[in-house]
Amino acid sequence: MDSLGRKLNLRRIHWQMMLDDITERKSEEACGLVAGVDQTSLEVFPVTNILHSPVRYRMDPEQQLKCFNQIDENQWDLLAIYHSHPQGLHGPSPIDIADASYPGVIHLIWSQINGKWNCRGYLIDKGLVEKVKIFRIKDETDETE
Repeated sequence: MDSLGRKLNLRRIHWQMMLDDITERKSEEACGLVAGVDQTSLEVFPVTNILHSPVRYRMDPEQQLKCFNQIDENQWDLLAIYHSHPQGLHGPSPIDIADASYPGVIHLIWSQINGKWNCRGYLIDKGLVEKVKIFRIKDETDETE
C-alpha cells in the first residue's frame, strides 16, 4: 500500500482532547473520530464504546452518525479514527486490521509506553498496515514560541 506521503497534522488542542478522553476511559478502549481538511484536524469527536471492553471497541452507531452528519455539514473530511489500547499493544491488533473498513482514513492508536500515553498513526487497507507520520501543530490561538 502506498501512503503517498500521507501525514496527519493534529492541532495541540485536539491531541489533548484525545488524551483527556483516553485517560478518562482508561479501563476500556476509548474511541472517536477526527475531522478536518487538508490533512489538518479541525474537530475531535469522542464516541461511546458500546462494548465497554478493554480489548475491543465498537462506536455507538447513533453518536457516530451524528458525527458523520456534522462532518458533512461542515464539508470536512474524516481524517482519522482513534482508539486506545489500555492493555499495551502499541500497534494495530489483528482485530483492528480485520475490522478496518474506511480505506484512506488514518487509525490513531493510543498505548502506554513507560507509563505515558503515546499515539501512532496507521493506514490499514485490505490487511496491509503502513505507518503514517503525525505532527502536532500549534493552534491558531497559541502564542509564538
